[in-house]
Amino acid sequence: MRLSTEQFFSQGITALGDLSKRAKDTQQQISSGERLLSTSDDPVAATRIQQLETQLAVSGQFQRNIDLAETRLSQIEQAISSVEDVVTRVRELVIQSGNGALTNNERRLIAIEIETRQAELEDLVNSRDADGNYIFAGFRVDQQPFERVDGAYQYNGDAGQQVIQIADDASIAISLPGVGLFTDIPLQNNSVRAQTFSPASSSLQVSAAEVSDQALFDANFPEDYIIQFNDINAVVPPAQNYSIRRRSDGGELLANALYDPVAGISFNGFTVQAVGSPLPGDQLLIEGLNKGSVLTTIERIARDMPVQPDGASREAFVNDALENLDAIQDKLLSARAQAGARLNTLETTRSAELDRELGYQEILSDIRDLDYAEAISNLSFLTFTLEAAQQSFARVANLSLFNFLR
Repeated sequence: MRLSTEQFFSQGITALGDLSKRAKDTQQQISSGERLLSTSDDPVAATRIQQLETQLAVSGQFQRNIDLAETRLSQIEQAISSVEDVVTRVRELVIQSGNGALTNNERRLIAIEIETRQAELEDLVNSRDADGNYIFAGFRVDQQPFERVDGAYQYNGDAGQQVIQIADDASIAISLPGVGLFTDIPLQNNSVRAQTFSPASSSLQVSAAEVSDQALFDANFPEDYIIQFNDINAVVPPAQNYSIRRRSDGGELLANALYDPVAGISFNGFTVQAVGSPLPGDQLLIEGLNKGSVLTTIERIARDMPVQPDGASREAFVNDALENLDAIQDKLLSARAQAGARLNTLETTRSAELDRELGYQEILSDIRDLDYAEAISNLSFLTFTLEAAQQSFARVANLSLFNFLR
């Protein structure tokens, strides 16, 4: 077969170019540390690499979610533990107050410390996270969960629990709503709560509501009442007056009774006091309760402790207070155990995610990473071959009949 000079040069240059490209590609592989320089080098491997990188990104997000959940639950657990410490101290003070050798003044000092603990407790149940969100407010994280309204504490959050995904098939709640945790504490004795329903122009507010005769109140429990203030001309001579009716069926129980703002309103074992001037149509809702909140329970202990007479009455007060505090501690212990169990779940899930991530990285390395020893050997071979080919081509290219005629 005869080759023209043009064909010879064309084939030689093409071969040299191919060797040069292969050597350059190998150098780029060594520089990047990756076997594939483009998808076209190995489409199947490139697709698998993309899948593994996606799985690694998802695994990384799960681990960040686990870190977030751990931070939140640790803060919740710490806050509950601090509440337990306060309740334990109040319990110690209640036991101390039962000492018959104490004077009334000494019991007042104990009550003052309980009031101080009460303020500390109010801060704890309204704890916030690093972002300023209330951790015991359910979904309403921008709303202070526990607030004093009409002389009593009310819960402004909801019962929602924030949930975050921590694995492909696992999610975990990262909040504990304050309702049910710091409320709904079973009480030894039935209690009462009052709130106002007044027009905007009225200044009437509840200042206190308490059970003044436990036996009489229990006999009518769980009846709720509505107290409505009437026009002053409803009685002769004109004076502030009120009526009381059952909430359940609207049946009137007391009509046009004179209102004494100093003594308050007493009926069926409860007493409620208000501040401000009532207007005709103002209403008070009186609710009987057999459950209470942590805040209200400790507040009443501090309020009633100094006024208990010595003897059986004080002993009953101490026993009831301790029973209520024990119920609070039981609920707090259960909640802290729940938070601790979730933290254990996070630790187990984190370990599994780390193992899964390591597996993905090993597979990815096998597919994508370069074998440096093999690549360097190939580069040396290609460089040697390229240099030899260049020298051979140069010598052959100079062969000509004219060289023999000189």
